[in-house]
This record gives sequence, structure tokens and C-alpha cells, in this order.
Amino acid sequence: LKWGGNLTKLGEKQAIALGHRHRHDMYPDAPGGGILRLHSTFRHDLKIKTSDEGRVMKTAAAFAKGLLELEGDLPPILVSLVHKEKGSMHMLDPTGNKEVKQELDICKDKITANLQRDVDVSSATEEALNQLVGPKELTALRSAIHEAENPRKTLVQIHEVMGELLAQLEEMLDDMGSGDEKRIEGGEGLRGKDEDDVALSGVKLYKGETLLELTERWRFIYDRLYNAETDKFDLS
Repeated sequence: LKWGGNLTKLGEKQAIALGHRHRHDMYPDAPGGGILRLHSTFRHDLKIKTSDEGRVMKTAAAFAKGLLELEGDLPPILVSLVHKEKGSMHMLDPTGNKEVKQELDICKDKITANLQRDVDVSSATEEALNQLVGPKELTALRSAIHEAENPRKTLVQIHEVMGELLAQLEEMLDDMGSGDEKRIEGGEGLRGKDEDDVALSGVKLYKGETLLELTERWRFIYDRLYNAETDKFDLS
């Protein structure tokens, strides 16, 4: 999970958990400790290749931390285990490869179209599921689409919930500009309905973001997600 181009604490935990899972799946713990008991020099020989984006490098370091059960902060792990090289840059970033980009665009178009189909997955035929996500051997994709139940209805629900969130944020913004009588003396924020209740507008948001910036960001996503004229969702 990123925030404004930066890896968040939640994103760091997710990458560490992925490292744990990768170790258990690919290198099951053996008597004596398995991969974690290998000589420390092996850890220094292990290199994880990334692009030169900061959040990507931090994610790789967090993954290595989980994979090798390392202690401490990410910067030392990043320096010792994470490498960015010209060769790996081309391998990891396909934007310069027209053939790969063409295949990626085809995949994106197919996913976008399938996720807007009004299909009840629980009652869909095997042929319909094959067209939607592929053969039954793709268990992860099949499981994910069953969680969504009906892809289009789920998108509609997401759009509606975002609209409700926007309405709540706008109400808070209106309260902030409604007069000084509601402001908390000697502190930030507004009085709520109860004496001890402080509205969200008084809470410092993540990375110093203001309530107005938060509202406008959600409004931008909300407006772009669904086009009423074409009756289509933009999943980009």
C-alpha cells in the first residue's frame, strides 16, 4: 500500500508478510531451521533487484526482512540486499518493450471488460466462468471472482459507498466554516454533538494532509470511476 508515492507502514507490513509466506511456500522449514540457518554469508550473496523508485526499493527491503527473518530498520537491509542495475531495470520495467506493452494492454482491456459484466458468479455456467477468469485450474482467480459475487454490482456498490463518504467529508468541511462558536477553545478541531466528541476535522491526517485535500482526492477518484454517459467504469 502506498500513499502519494511513498510506502506506508501498512505496505511495509504487507511486504514483510509476503516474505514470510514466500519462505514457507518455496522453502518449507526443515529440521535445523532450513533457509534461516544457512551461513550468514549467503544472506549477503542474496540480491533482490528492483527499479530505482524509492517505494519499490523499500518494498524489496521489507520483503527481504520477512524472507530472512531479519531484525532492525529497512535502510541497512536495503543497502546490503537490494540492488538496482541497468539490466534489471529493463527486465522489471516493460515500458520500453513494445511487444510486452501490447500484451499488457490486451490483458488490461480484457480485465476491465470482464469486471463490468453483470454476471452472478454463484449461478454462472462453467463456460461463463471460463470467459470471465479462465479455467478452473486458476484457483486464485476463481476464488477472487467468487468473493466479488457479481462484478458490476460490486462496482456500483463501491461507487455508492464512495459517494456516501464524500457527503460525510463535505458535511465536516461545512462544519469547519460554520462559525467560531463550535471551535474547541485552546485546541484544534470542532465540537461534536457530545461534549467529549471531537470531529474528524480536528484530527491530524496522515502525512499532514488536510481535510480539504482528502475530500478533493476522493472526489477526483469518485468522478473518474464511473461515466454516466457511457455507463462504464474506469478501472485504471
